[in-house]
Amino acid sequence: MPPKKNQPTRSYQFKLTRYERLQWFQALTTKAAQQLLDKLWSEEWMDKLGESNLKAYKVINEAQAKLDEIYLPSRIRRGATEWVGRIIRGQCKRKNCYYDCLEIMIRFGFETKDSTLLTAIMKQYSKEGKNGKSFPLHKKVLVDQTIKMIKNLHEALDINITFFKYTDFVKPKIQHFAFPYSPDDNQAIRYFANGEKIQYELKLPTTPEPKSTNDWEWVTNEIAIPEKIQKKIAGALSDQPLKPTLHKKKLKGGLECFFLQFPWEFKKEPKKQGKERVLAIDQGLKKVATIAIFEDGKQISKPIFINLKGSEYQHIERLYSHIGSNQHKLAKQKKRRTSKQIGVEAYEEERRRLYEKRNRLGEELAHTTTNILIQIALDWNCTKIVIEDLRDYKPPRGRRNWSRRLSEWLRGRIAFLLEYKCQTKGLTLQKVCPWNTSSHCPRCTTKGVKVKGPNNPLEDKRGRWFHCPQCGFTADRDYIAAINIYRASFIDYQTIKSLKDTSPVPYMDSEIPHLTVPGGGSEMNCDNLLVAVTGNG
Repeated sequence: MPPKKNQPTRSYQFKLTRYERLQWFQALTTKAAQQLLDKLWSEEWMDKLGESNLKAYKVINEAQAKLDEIYLPSRIRRGATEWVGRIIRGQCKRKNCYYDCLEIMIRFGFETKDSTLLTAIMKQYSKEGKNGKSFPLHKKVLVDQTIKMIKNLHEALDINITFFKYTDFVKPKIQHFAFPYSPDDNQAIRYFANGEKIQYELKLPTTPEPKSTNDWEWVTNEIAIPEKIQKKIAGALSDQPLKPTLHKKKLKGGLECFFLQFPWEFKKEPKKQGKERVLAIDQGLKKVATIAIFEDGKQISKPIFINLKGSEYQHIERLYSHIGSNQHKLAKQKKRRTSKQIGVEAYEEERRRLYEKRNRLGEELAHTTTNILIQIALDWNCTKIVIEDLRDYKPPRGRRNWSRRLSEWLRGRIAFLLEYKCQTKGLTLQKVCPWNTSSHCPRCTTKGVKVKGPNNPLEDKRGRWFHCPQCGFTADRDYIAAINIYRASFIDYQTIKSLKDTSPVPYMDSEIPHLTVPGGGSEMNCDNLLVAVTGNG
């Protein structure tokens, strides 16, 4: 893989003026890229690109990206080659995981439980780091997906799949247009940014089927940079952005537009010196996030809860209700034994629109939530953010509504956005094991029980409050989880197997008992709520 850049980057998209030439450019480059992908789709090219540290277009000859009786400039062919190379290189790890999983599944048998296979594969395929610790060669999510894929293929084909290659089952098709200009040297795109505008020139075809270099011309235009983005790029290392990527996206009303995505490079801020102040975050379904702040093993803040507004939560619930109703009507319509299934296309288009709306709403919520978390960390002068690693979390069987709620949970997107936003702000992000973080008392490390409320110690399996029978500490379970996430950041799971083996956290604020400490009573003060609303990030 190409070496990662030392400096973090942030990308911003700018909508282009609608040109028919852009449609022609998309059709030509997508067709050339798809033909090249079909030609190079083999395990040999996956290994070659996966082992190389060079950019993809330097490994693949750009002359192969061509169309019969169509003229494509050399830098356009180079961009299509880079596009295809990235797709093939991205499949290298998946291909290796496929064969590693297949080897274990043949040894254990295809009827073995997924959990047993997952444990065996993660233990078998690991690598040793510099400090002597062992690290898994494949991520659990990828291994779990690969196990399910192999089992489905084995059941569907009912033959020995060892006679087939990975490329026989997986054949990608280019569906999203994302043409990279990174290999260009000012022969396909030219641009100049002056702080308020970006003036650009694109080399586009003058006809749907260009036959010579005369059928390609430069198109000149400019993009206004919004004031909000001007403030963000003011701290970039250079006024000029890096080479962009040309995207095509569908807007809310269904209109398709082209965007140029420009990345700016920022200076990596040094880590803050002195005492380590940590912001611990527990993500949840009821609450988007629960926060607690610590310094030198002591809690120094009240718990902070980030919630959805009632109207926003109802909006999401209504959206899922509409999706369910639409899918029911679509399934009913498809069962009709008629030559013409009237209304099927309309239902499918409505379903696509509803899912796009859900994705837009989730993206806005994720950006808004992460911006709030980063701002709180900066306001409290934190040096580290600790979150749970929830990639392997699965809902219990038989809880269909819970499964649907988990599918809309933005835990992965929030973790991804936090990772790159922490880099730009000089913060450290640490992911910890979520095991038993909401079931152990952080004061005395005893395993507690779920109760109905702060003043109702009656045990309830679905209770949202925690009660410790040993010391009497009662608090919101999400708040308990945030404290234990901080404790888990000190755990080396090679030697320590449980939270009960770690030191408890003293609850003091400037040597005065904190409001969350069970003093005269064991009730927790939970009136400090922070509401996160959806917006433009």
